[in-house]
Amino acid sequence: MDANPNPGPPVDQPDPEAMLDRLIEVGAIREDDDGTLRLSSALHDIIDLYEQSYGDLPDQEFTEAVADAFGLEYSEAVRRIDEEGVTREEFVAYLSVRAHFEDEDEPVPDSLERATMASLVVDVAPATPVPQGMRELENDEVEPFLEVNDRAVLFVWRLRCDPCESMKAELEETLDLLPDDVAVVGVDGEAAPTVRERFDVDVAPAVVCVADGQQVGIETGYQSPSAVAELVADAFGDD
Repeated sequence: MDANPNPGPPVDQPDPEAMLDRLIEVGAIREDDDGTLRLSSALHDIIDLYEQSYGDLPDQEFTEAVADAFGLEYSEAVRRIDEEGVTREEFVAYLSVRAHFEDEDEPVPDSLERATMASLVVDVAPATPVPQGMRELENDEVEPFLEVNDRAVLFVWRLRCDPCESMKAELEETLDLLPDDVAVVGVDGEAAPTVRERFDVDVAPAVVCVADGQQVGIETGYQSPSAVAELVADAFGDD
């Protein structure tokens, strides 16, 4: 989002690569050995806090928040949001970037740089917490799935969840330990109220074992590969 409320001479836009390097330098984004970019747990925590305040704001209150953050009149904020397609996710990222630099006692980038950084943060952030390689079910797909699979394990994940990330890092080992005749799927806990309500899940990660549509085992919080394998074996009565 262009943070300059007054028209004027063209302003050079920040270099995205330079902004990415800066985000990595201050620990907001981390780069894996294979080049994969991930949000740091520190930035995740900040984003989580801002999402609680701004993620579900009604349109008018969201517009007022944008106007206040950028020093705009309300009508100008309406125009900018409409023309530039500013989303709550981008706005939360913008505020979170500023807070992260402040927490690290680093000079806070100017508004244009923060806007570019916010776009990068949104691009890096996963749209779903369900890891690649694991089948994901939408909320309305859970019941039909359980009707046709008499032995199933549901992994309930959540974004910005350190224990979830620890389990994902070991997921390949975990899945290798599970029986071949058990159907395994993942759900985004925040987007799957059916799972949360039916199986009384209020913590992520969670591993839910279901036999013939009935819960037969559940554990929440971080579980090692061997712990998941033991849970599944006990739930389904496997030796």
